[in-house]
Amino acid sequence: MSSLKPVKKENLSIRVYHEIRDALVNGQYEPGERLIIGELAKEMGVSITPVREAIFRLISEQALEIQAATAIYVPYVNSEKYWEIQQIRFHLEGMGAAQAAQKISRKELENLIALQKEFVATTSTDPKRASYLNRKFHFAILEASKMPVLINTVQALWIITGPILKIFHVKTAGLDYSGGQHRHEAILTALKAHDPEAATKAIQDDLLWGGKIMFDWLVEREEQESQTAAHK
Repeated sequence: MSSLKPVKKENLSIRVYHEIRDALVNGQYEPGERLIIGELAKEMGVSITPVREAIFRLISEQALEIQAATAIYVPYVNSEKYWEIQQIRFHLEGMGAAQAAQKISRKELENLIALQKEFVATTSTDPKRASYLNRKFHFAILEASKMPVLINTVQALWIITGPILKIFHVKTAGLDYSGGQHRHEAILTALKAHDPEAATKAIQDDLLWGGKIMFDWLVEREEQESQTAAHK
């Protein structure tokens, strides 16, 4: 007799939720982009109901927003909220990098090296792919930390900021990392040396550098919106 259990509707909703959530985390959607429930359902080959349930769960997590009763959008994170999230990531990902430096296996390190190599190769040509690989790199470090609560906490933050990371990779697409100058290289060096302090500093330096670029851009955008509103 089969030991398989019936697949409940709730399980389908959860799978759809994770699919959309991962797309947000990976920067596959842009801030301001409208999501159509019917189109998402068709794309994933499911009915509208599990997509609607997933969408409203993501709205409750501040990953999406609803406007005019039915219009679902990927929100822009304002500069104040972004700064707060970056501060939390600064400490949590620093802690994760320190633990990873002590626990990382050779296989995990080789995976990070491969991710970084592909990431550098795509930064100037494919911002969407670069955003995805950047996320994979950061979370591979967190996975090596063997701290599941920390991982889940950081992931919740990436759901909110993932869409603007694609903008970050568009803005930095002209930088040349062929000489191995990308800040990820310092992280890899620290992990190879199993040096917790150096790993913490390297990941935090990376977050500070990228965070300032995005924070300044958000402030500039908000100032422009304010000036436009004042002239109406």
